[in-house]
Amino acid sequence: MNKIAFWFIIVSLIVAVAAFSVYEEEFNNKDIDADFEEGTGETERKGKILFPFVSIVRFANTDCASTNTMNGTCLARRECNNLNGTITGVCASRRGRCCIVSRTCGTTTNVNNTYFNSPGYPGAFSGGQTCTLIVNRCNSNICQLRIDFLDMVLAQPDGDGVCSTDSITITGGNTIVPTICGDNTGQTIFVDFNGNAAITITVTASLATTFSRRWSLKLIQLGCDCPGIAPNGCLQYYTGTSGTINSFNYGSTANTALSSSLVTGTRQIVNLDYGICIRMEAGYCGIQYSQTSNDVYSFTVSGDVEGADNTVLGTTVGAVNGAACTTDFVVIPNPTVVSTGVSAGTDRFCGIGFVPVSTGAKPFVLYVVTNANEGATTTTPPDVANRGFSLAYSQIAC
Repeated sequence: MNKIAFWFIIVSLIVAVAAFSVYEEEFNNKDIDADFEEGTGETERKGKILFPFVSIVRFANTDCASTNTMNGTCLARRECNNLNGTITGVCASRRGRCCIVSRTCGTTTNVNNTYFNSPGYPGAFSGGQTCTLIVNRCNSNICQLRIDFLDMVLAQPDGDGVCSTDSITITGGNTIVPTICGDNTGQTIFVDFNGNAAITITVTASLATTFSRRWSLKLIQLGCDCPGIAPNGCLQYYTGTSGTINSFNYGSTANTALSSSLVTGTRQIVNLDYGICIRMEAGYCGIQYSQTSNDVYSFTVSGDVEGADNTVLGTTVGAVNGAACTTDFVVIPNPTVVSTGVSAGTDRFCGIGFVPVSTGAKPFVLYVVTNANEGATTTTPPDVANRGFSLAYSQIAC
């Protein structure tokens, strides 16, 4: 063998080994063979490696639409399998697989777009066990966890607004999240991670109460530089020039439980103290709030709902504000009465009706406060059949 042939063989071997190393590294970092099609096995895939000419294709791990109502993440087949995910379709021009990652009681996740479902979902969960999911950051650039309540039906609070039968609690983050229960489908909350500490979601459901409870939460991890991240102090964050803001467990039907004062109980949950923010859109400088139309119960925060007739319930006559709001109320900074253009002179609103107000105070935010009970005290009568609030907002152009 002459020297030229010897060195040609050596160089060819080096190129082949380097090409294989690149292939192996790239594949382990979410790459996939461009020719890989549905149903191709591991043996076939290895047979397609031709050295030194190896075609490596990368694709972004973006959201993808699945064949059902859930969205997935575009991953390589092997990675989806390693995450115990479910492949529901293809993505990235058929180079990736749309992977749905679902978890239930007693599990852990560090995967973006994880679904946390009740056992047997969408079937009813009978309860009995404490159901916990531990959420770790998927990388060090993650600052916040967005939790979408796609479907959340738990037992109502007792007549005094306490989540004594069912509850969901969220701990471990750098955001204080109140204990809630009841009907919260469509709600979204934002929880800041506390460094590398995990966030724990716990659902408690009483086996003693027969109820068609169920839940499906979508857990989205937001990067520190993500445009959709909620500002500090905002448990909820709305975008768009208009929308509807509902208090937790808002609904037009009454709670069937009686309060400790032996009157119709409240749907409004006790011990709430949180901020709701609305992103100021480009070209808009103010915001207006009003009751949801055609719903007389859409602002029943304090007082006696059953004792009011239609001339009071849901009207400006039933509206209370200022110093009279001491137990349960909504705070809107620096408001102006829409009908008169005059300052409201207070930022607290309660009662069984709401006067439309606007404000130019920035950022756009309102605060929700409820006290520890809905029963009678030495100075106040009991709240009766309160629902909470459903407020429509509309931003005002500059």
